[in-house]
Amino acid sequence: MGEVLVIIPARSGSKSVKNKNIRLINGKPMMAYSIKHALQTKLIDRVIVSTDSEDYAKIARQYGAEVPFIRPAEYATDTSLDIDVFKHALRYLEKNERYSPELVVQLRPTYPIRRISDIQNMVQYMKDNPDIDSIRCIAPAKEIPYKMWFKGDDNLILPVITNIPECYNMPRQQLPKVYYQNACIDVIRTDTILKKNSMSGERIAGYEMNENFDIDTEEEFIAAEKYLMEHKS
Repeated sequence: MGEVLVIIPARSGSKSVKNKNIRLINGKPMMAYSIKHALQTKLIDRVIVSTDSEDYAKIARQYGAEVPFIRPAEYATDTSLDIDVFKHALRYLEKNERYSPELVVQLRPTYPIRRISDIQNMVQYMKDNPDIDSIRCIAPAKEIPYKMWFKGDDNLILPVITNIPECYNMPRQQLPKVYYQNACIDVIRTDTILKKNSMSGERIAGYEMNENFDIDTEEEFIAAEKYLMEHKS
């Protein structure tokens, strides 16, 4: 089987929590946790951090990740897309090292809490199911789209879901169960990214989780740090 590469995208700009990717959480920079998760996963062959910052690169190397390049500024803005970041990394490795993994794992550095077994299970699933383009984490949605609306300038509202007549008037228990993507772990085929120009492809498997430790606010940072301190991670 082909190689499995982890890419941890860690740009230096952050508006919600300043420098959150390297901010100390329970004594370690945030992204150090994702590096540790990758290095402890047996099915992972290589761990790379894609960053636009020399300071971030230095920290990433201290914790065991490779930083073979500094990400160009054009791929490190608030509106930069994952597909551009990953294409840049994969094309750089192919051109400069003749290295092309079969699978790419995205571990976002804003997740300091995740299970190694989940990464392992998702990679193994992709190895066992070559017809699947990608697998991503999902969690049960607390708010459901069947009772959501679009609001027009005329103050009239239209249901988001229209294929079930008046689903907004139905009991929640009678509606299909829905999930949201929690962004903890994604495993994608390199061909899906480079040849299909997609971070997901068409055949997408779901790996269900119940927790969500993504950090985007100060409150979420404090909650995650409390969890890490209590669990001595």
